[in-house]
Amino acid sequence: MTDANAIRRIRSGEEKAIAALMNKYSRMLWKTAAGILTSSEEDIEECVADVFITLWQKPELYDETRGKLSTWLCKMAKNKALDRLRSIKARREDPVEEIAETAAPTDERESGYDLEQYLSLLPEEDREIVKRRYYDEQKPAEIAQEMGMEKKKVENRLFRSKKKLKGMLMDMSTS
Repeated sequence: MTDANAIRRIRSGEEKAIAALMNKYSRMLWKTAAGILTSSEEDIEECVADVFITLWQKPELYDETRGKLSTWLCKMAKNKALDRLRSIKARREDPVEEIAETAAPTDERESGYDLEQYLSLLPEEDREIVKRRYYDEQKPAEIAQEMGMEKKKVENRLFRSKKKLKGMLMDMSTS
């Protein structure tokens, strides 16, 4: 079955056509997604499944005049893998607010703490980066540009600063 024929059959709701394309392209899409998602096979599997679900539910998205089906499927797999990777990274990031909640006093009689006080213990440049990221909601690339730094340096400073703050707040909550 040719790709063009399979697409026509999918558009008319024929399940055998999507199964044929899954058999033909699953391995290629798996490799594409695995090149981006190195964290788990489950994430890769879900990414590949999402590609075929999209093809089944919205076959009209594929335009045969713009290129081969295999290229379009790989591009979709790459985009879905990148989206999933961003989602994974976002879940791993501990915003300052979550760090503060983690260390919040459990005894209602305690007066609590002042996050600003702990921020003031960070070096000035790190404090500025944290404030821009979490108070002004700037992206690391924007902070880097405005502060004349490389984006990676901003990301590293954010990571280290959050780790320091979390440690300070955890120390405070156990004392």
